[in-house]
Amino acid sequence: MKIIGIFCGLENSFPFALINYINSKRNDISADLVRIGYVIMEESLNYDVIFDRVSHEVPMYQSVLKKVALQGTAIINNPYLKCAEDHFFQFSLANELKLKVPRTAIIPTKEHVEGTTAETYKNLVYPLNWMELFDYIGFPMLLKLNKSNAGTYSFKVYNPMEFFSAYDVTGTKQMIVQQVIDYTDYYRVFVVGKKHLKIINYDPNKPIHLRYSKEKLTIDPKHKKTIEKIAIDICTALDLEVNAIDFGIFNSEVYLLDFYNTAPQIESVYFSEDDYNWLVFTIGDYLISLAEKGKNWYNDTPWKNLINTRTQKNE
Repeated sequence: MKIIGIFCGLENSFPFALINYINSKRNDISADLVRIGYVIMEESLNYDVIFDRVSHEVPMYQSVLKKVALQGTAIINNPYLKCAEDHFFQFSLANELKLKVPRTAIIPTKEHVEGTTAETYKNLVYPLNWMELFDYIGFPMLLKLNKSNAGTYSFKVYNPMEFFSAYDVTGTKQMIVQQVIDYTDYYRVFVVGKKHLKIINYDPNKPIHLRYSKEKLTIDPKHKKTIEKIAIDICTALDLEVNAIDFGIFNSEVYLLDFYNTAPQIESVYFSEDDYNWLVFTIGDYLISLAEKGKNWYNDTPWKNLINTRTQKNE
């Protein structure tokens, strides 16, 4: 029996709909929530595939998933790619790929990070030339976290006084500043297995339960083609199996606004029935296809290759 495990957080409908769908499809593959307490080094979790929806919020889960991956379980998405959960890196990558992105800069933390003192920051220029930065980004600008789910701690500021008022409360949090794009249209694209896509009209300024449009998709065919290509290219470049990517249309050009969102909150009340079912069925079928491969096909890392080499020598 092949087993698919689900790690989930606040979501109430999607994980269980996914489990029910997978269990209804096959008799030789089952799905359920992963259950763990403390985990010792020698412990093996008996899963062929684990779909991770929450480790970005629970550091313990990140460590457990990396450990389980050593033993051959396929983790979706790859737990060793957490270093890419860095907005400044992501927008720098997109810029190098010549994609349209907002002007972005990373800034020092307002306060010393825990365990550091002023002596730690010998490489940091002080005082900073804030006015030069403001000229580069322009007002209004966004001050937001340099990691996934940055919208949970984000400020839109219209002048230097508002910027410094917001910056003063950020403490040791690592922030970036970013140009505000006054988009005329906004889309969220769900990508599964680097090839299956679903584009949905999306409005990040609305309450979360109203952000996804339940109306039929409206999009310029030219923009649709561009968005689909960029979405596939990004997921391929970052090796992401399940991801959500945000695009905005500004001056008739496609801007990439957020492209590392591996666990967007999915609830049945947020989406149209067709869009929600697409997510459940497409992700469910993809996880089943991975489970069919069994263990030890996934995660080609130097340490995994070393483990495989030593295992073969001892056989």
